[in-house]
Amino acid sequence: MRPQLFYYLCLSFLYSGIVSAETIKVGVVEYPPHINFAQGIAHDKAYQYVDNVLKGIYAEVEFSTLGYEQGQAALARGEVDLLFPLDVSRSKLRHLSKPLFRSVPGLCFKKQDYIPILSALRRLKGLSVGVSAGTRVLPVLIESGARIDILHSGESLNRGIEHLLSGRYKAFYHPNPMQVYHHSNPLSKKLACTKFYGHPSGVYIAVERNMGEQQFTLIDKAFSHAMADKSYEEIFREKKYINEGSSLVSP
Repeated sequence: MRPQLFYYLCLSFLYSGIVSAETIKVGVVEYPPHINFAQGIAHDKAYQYVDNVLKGIYAEVEFSTLGYEQGQAALARGEVDLLFPLDVSRSKLRHLSKPLFRSVPGLCFKKQDYIPILSALRRLKGLSVGVSAGTRVLPVLIESGARIDILHSGESLNRGIEHLLSGRYKAFYHPNPMQVYHHSNPLSKKLACTKFYGHPSGVYIAVERNMGEQQFTLIDKAFSHAMADKSYEEIFREKKYINEGSSLVSP
């Protein structure tokens, strides 16, 4: 897959000029199904995409895996030059002009407790809904009167699903429920998920605030050209396990 990915991106490198002798440091936060720490980020297409674009303009690219809050702190201190993937709407971080991808959040329930959220938001009032740390919660969910319980920083999305199965949560707010409810996941026998269609949010590569304009422009143009050639979202949709026709419960 990686040689094929390189083929799709190599044209974009022509726009970036001579490869810099510098090293760029990139922080990576967990954002399943795009970035999964458990399996190692080398297997993730999001990592591969970013790695290939940056290798077109830098001699060395150093990646480090970080917690959500830890990553933002490292970016603020200038310990990393870039940090991804992030929903930057709350933090107002500096970021590249185009989102790496767009995510549509949703709720997962035990099947026997499933609520079609788009037609019955009032039924969420008073229900305990788990949310992973750093995830932006849609206003419509807050306004529903649900009791929002934020997972501790560092706890994975899988932890939230465990709390759902144990009964601690009645629902779990997932940034991309496609990861949970698809035909090859055994959890789909116990869970049912739905999406907040019409509420996609851009997920970006954040940039260290003091990065010089010349360097920022170089990186931004490289990703813009790469996305014009073939976007990350196109590559991600090529995953074999995702079946759009049957992966999610219809709201």
